[in-house]
Parts: sequence; structure tokens; C-alpha cells
Amino acid sequence: MSANGALGDVSPDAALAALYKSSRPHVELVPGVSLSAIVNATWLPTDAKSWIPTQPEVDEGQDPPPPPPAFDPAAAEYGVRMQPRPPVMQRRLSKSAPFLRWNELMITIKTLETQLEREKDEKVKEEKTAALESARVAFAETELQLTELKASFAEDPTSLVPWMTTLFDLADAGLTTFDVSGSFFPHAKLHALFASDNTTSYYGEPEAVLGAFKRRYDRERGPGKVQLLTRLVPNIFQDGYSGPSFVEAVVDRIRAAVLPPESQEPLDLVQLFWWDVQEGDAVATLKALQALTEDKLDLSEEGEQVAVLEPRKVRAIGLVDFPSRAVISAIQAGVPVVSLSIPFTLADRSHQASLEVAREYNIKVLARDGLMGGLISEKYLGRPCPSTSGEVDPDLDDVAAAVDLANNYGWVELAAG
Repeated sequence: MSANGALGDVSPDAALAALYKSSRPHVELVPGVSLSAIVNATWLPTDAKSWIPTQPEVDEGQDPPPPPPAFDPAAAEYGVRMQPRPPVMQRRLSKSAPFLRWNELMITIKTLETQLEREKDEKVKEEKTAALESARVAFAETELQLTELKASFAEDPTSLVPWMTTLFDLADAGLTTFDVSGSFFPHAKLHALFASDNTTSYYGEPEAVLGAFKRRYDRERGPGKVQLLTRLVPNIFQDGYSGPSFVEAVVDRIRAAVLPPESQEPLDLVQLFWWDVQEGDAVATLKALQALTEDKLDLSEEGEQVAVLEPRKVRAIGLVDFPSRAVISAIQAGVPVVSLSIPFTLADRSHQASLEVAREYNIKVLARDGLMGGLISEKYLGRPCPSTSGEVDPDLDDVAAAVDLANNYGWVELAAG
């Protein structure tokens, strides 16, 4: 998925410049929330529930079961040297915020010690001695943080699993924005799509996985380095799918999945998907969502002081697959729409009118399916169309969806390159 939008500051993105000598400007979804050049669509396999160990429920009077097993950082798959890369834990630690700070302070201390040996001016020596003492105190604190971080790998059963390492590699490569994703209509099970009673989030499993990743990444690299784009998918064919209480309840569940316990941080982005903009009232749901982008305030009786009763729960609002008329309706209702997620491929340009509206109102576009589910690759040049039966091709997000896209465009033209 690629991200496009009007640019403000045109100075190069510091991370991309360091990694790739790129001159691409830094882009923000909203002030304070970066948007990477490619958005990672987090599409999980069907067994993703088993990815995060959970404690089973215990009946009253029974002894609690042992905790889920932790991973041993000294185990062969994690602790031995893997050519041509160093061990996973060693590589992760070398990029962690405590280690980078530790290394910076070590250089500072060595530099000050060398300067003090040569310094003759007593006043300057006094200043450098004070700076050296301060650096040594900070170094000791950072060394403790690094020790605690090393120990946390054994305490966290998901810290070194392959999917966690993959997500770390993507973020470390500058692809720091992650969007919940997965099979959807018409290629998902109807029970999953329509049986919801609106008490759960449709993307609960990706949210849980991305939440575990974000908490781990924040701990190792420092807070605010990755951005999670979440979605609100009301089942409008059931009761209770709109209104402030429904929207806030779903947002609270998403926050519990992706943020640390007791966190007061808002979600970076909540995107609304609406099954049929001719049915129900999408604008009412968007207005309820908008209310969560603002702090709940309390004005003193004298009217002189304002206190924040509850901080905002959402930073920004986006739309998924909204037609142009519905986008305009949301804007005219005063909803601050910042993004529009739509498919944009060789086979599907049906949202061209929505693109024009996004350009007019400076809405960032998150373009999906650019590689047509994995079909746009050398692997399929001059090859027959993949089959929806038999062995599943692991390089395709969803075989049925990819084949549909190919048939819409024409497989002969696609395979010819």
C-alpha cells in the first residue's frame, strides 16, 4: 500500500536519507504522526490466534496454571551466529534506544577524559569535570536500562518469534506505518462479516498482533516510532451499530488491544468502513468518532479555569472505500477527514472520482492492492494464472482475490508484463 498526499515541509525525511540517501520529503498523516512511503498492510494467516499466548480462564477454587513459556534468548535459533547476519537479539539490541544512548555516552566520556588530560585552564577543567560526572551518572542509568532490556527478551514470550522479527525489520527499514488488513468481502467467510453483534472489532486479530509489536518496538526503540492505522467496521445489518456509545465502546476495545495498559495516548488513525452509504447513517457514526478526537473538558464555576476530564482517544479520522459523494457529505458535515483508503491497481480504477475529491480537499490517499495481491512480480511473467484450488501460493495475500483482480484486467495482458 502506498501513501500519497499534499506535502508541507519538503525537507528530506531524516530516516530515509540515512538509510537510502533518499531525498523524499518527510510526510505526516497529522502533525506529530509520520506516514511512511509504503504502508504495511498487516494480513494475517488463519492461525494468527495462536501467535500470542494467553492465560486460560480458571474456575474458582482451582490453582492457576503456569504462565505461558518464555523464549530462551540463549536457544540455538536465537543465540548462535547466523550468517551473514548476527543473532536476532544481538541485532535488535544494537539498534535499541538504550544501546544507542549508551554508545553515545561512552564516546562522550572518552572524549572528555582525553580533553581533561590535556587541559591546562583550571576553569575549563572544572567545567569539563562536571560534564564528565554528569555523563557518568547518565551512563550508569543507561547501562541499567540496557540490562533490563536484555532481561525482557526472556520475560516476553513474543519478543523473538519470527513474526515479531519481521515487523521489526520492516520498521527498521523505514516502513514504520502499519494498517490492519485481512480477507474481506467477497472472499471472507460470511459468518465473520455479518454475524457480529457489534460488540467486537472485525480486525481484532491484526490489532492484537500489531499491539504486541508496537509495545515491544516502543520499549526497544523508544515511543512514537511506529504508526498503527486501525479500522471501524460496523455491522449495519445488526442493531446498535451507530451512536456515541457504540463508537466509543469499539474504540476502547481497539485501544486496549494496541496500546499499553493505562495508556492515555490516542489512536493514530481510525478509518471507517461502511457497507452501503445508502443505508444507515455513516455521518452520524463519523460525528460520534469526531467527538473522540477532542478532549473532554470541565469549566470551573467561575469560568476561569478549564480542566481536562478525559483526554482524546483518537488523533485522526479516515475513510475506507467511500465514494466521492459520501466523502463530500462527511466533509460538509464538518468531519475532519485526513485520509482515504481505496484500491488503485491496473485492474481497478473505479475510485477515480474519490481521488479527485481527495486532491481538492488535501486528503491523503492510501492506495491499496498496487501489486494486485502479489501477482505483479517476475514470478508470474509468462506463467499460467494461479489456481484457487490445490496448494496455496504463499506469495499471494489471498489467491481468490488476486485471481479476481487478474481476471478483471485480463491474465494474458498481465502475464505479458
